[in-house]
Amino acid sequence: MAAHRHRPEVQRALAFIAGRLDAPLTAAEVARAAHLSEFHLHRVFREAVGETIGRFVTRRRLEVAALRLAYETDRTITDIALSSGYSSSSNFTKAFTAYFGCSPSRVREPLAGLPPAIGHLTERHGKRFRPEELYTLPPERADDERRELAQRWSARVRFEDAPARAFACLAGPGGYALDGLVETWVELIERARQLRILTEEEVDAWGVARDSPDITASELCRYEACVPRADGRSPLPAPLTSAAMPAGRYAVFRFEGRADAVSEAYREVWSCWFPESSVAPADLVAWDHYITDWPEDDGRTELELWFRVRPRR
Repeated sequence: MAAHRHRPEVQRALAFIAGRLDAPLTAAEVARAAHLSEFHLHRVFREAVGETIGRFVTRRRLEVAALRLAYETDRTITDIALSSGYSSSSNFTKAFTAYFGCSPSRVREPLAGLPPAIGHLTERHGKRFRPEELYTLPPERADDERRELAQRWSARVRFEDAPARAFACLAGPGGYALDGLVETWVELIERARQLRILTEEEVDAWGVARDSPDITASELCRYEACVPRADGRSPLPAPLTSAAMPAGRYAVFRFEGRADAVSEAYREVWSCWFPESSVAPADLVAWDHYITDWPEDDGRTELELWFRVRPRR
């Protein structure tokens, strides 16, 4: 069944997680709270939230901890670490530093200013934040609106049985910000030509967005610019990485519009077209295939959105 039909169960799972930040959590416990089987919960949770349960729990615990460090200054770092589900302050410091790029103590240095990712969190939630407010789904669309949007996307879709593709990729440093994406593409093309992955001919440009800006701070979203490579097995020199687009049947949607509206197009396909269709996502990784090289001066772009699909069970 479509994820939107399980919205109450997913919301119960989110509320259960929010109330147990300071304790170990298993997927089985979350599934019981949601009144779903563990297997079923994993599927509908990823479709509704965009992340696995484990990744979601880790990220939200660290975000709540960042807010507590910034605003609950009467609590020690060790106290906050334990209340965030970590067994020690050292384990917490390692996880926090790896995620935010700064130590917990750095958040409490009054003259240094907050790192950007934490600053955006504090601006969004304020001093009187409630942890459960971070555990909500995007607003659900009314049935008639969802069906109307599904019909619009149905008029733009084609299906392709595609072979596996191997890519050389470069991760962007600045989330989905347009300036950062352009810099990433320039660097990828230069490096790919040095390695003879690309010639001077037109670039076959692909991209993959690993996170949703609806649920992940924009500066923490990870985008990878990709170009096809003939040999997908040989290693690539850093900072390039390899990625594989699996063979299978794909639903391909044409998008023409402003570059900053691409994320909303993805949301409409995920939340409106898929629930009304006879297919389901085979995985939660979708690929961009660019028709134009860069957004035009007015910010418009053309690309295709590729989703690997399977028959709905």
